[in-house]
Amino acid sequence: MSEEVRELVLNETKEPVSDTRKYLIFSSDGRLFGVDTDYVETILNETAITFIPMLPGHIRGVINLRGLIVPIIDFKMMLGQGMSENSCVVVLRDDETYVGILVDDVADMEDVGRSQILPVPSQSGQSLHNLVSGMCSLPEGAGTMLVLDCLFLFNQQ
Repeated sequence: MSEEVRELVLNETKEPVSDTRKYLIFSSDGRLFGVDTDYVETILNETAITFIPMLPGHIRGVINLRGLIVPIIDFKMMLGQGMSENSCVVVLRDDETYVGILVDDVADMEDVGRSQILPVPSQSGQSLHNLVSGMCSLPEGAGTMLVLDCLFLFNQQ
């Protein structure tokens, strides 16, 4: 077998490079948000949040997660929608930084192609614009997912 044919056969058997990302979809105040699963550490359905005085209003308190103190952001308050009543916490991690977000409900996981994610239209005065880096339509008419900008969120604690 010639070297050219051998190289062609080897290249054809390689798995194609995927241009999709897996997103955890959650709802908050009637909107669907997606967070890249590379950032998701764990999901907690019930947890005790310890109130800490003198924190910004959108930080509900902290939790102890396997010996780590994790600040919990009330996602609804961050959006200016009042205090969240539900207790589902999505804990996110970037390197050694952890943050939890209090959300209404965790819905699903979905593979989304990068080409499907569109820029968010600019609307002045809307706090949501800083929190999301894009948006896309979910399959089967499930709605529109707003892609959460985790790096922005990590800088808000």
